[in-house]
Amino acid sequence: GTLNNIGLVYKDNGEFTKALDYYLRCEAIRKTSLGESHPTYAGTLNNIGLVYKDNGEFTKALDYYLRCEAIRKTSLGESHPTYAGTLNNIGIVCSHLGEYTKALNYYLRCEVI
Repeated sequence: GTLNNIGLVYKDNGEFTKALDYYLRCEAIRKTSLGESHPTYAGTLNNIGLVYKDNGEFTKALDYYLRCEAIRKTSLGESHPTYAGTLNNIGIVCSHLGEYTKALNYYLRCEVI
């Protein structure tokens, strides 16, 4: 949790390179200790996606969000509010990438949860 929390502080302070460094270190540890199907590991992927989104790197953000979505769909289920948040995040980056139809589809999926 500590690496994740340090990453959060750096992200909130706009220091994206430092935030990413801590989140990636956290991801490596959680991947080994929890496994790639654990919801906490998915949360780390989401945080990495947030850093990329906030830094305007939408394609990279989308990659991490989609990985997070697959894990949360399986581990939390499609009716979980956290899963809905992931769908919303994907919709946001799709919109930034000009993929408006995809964005709308993600938003609509999120809406029914």
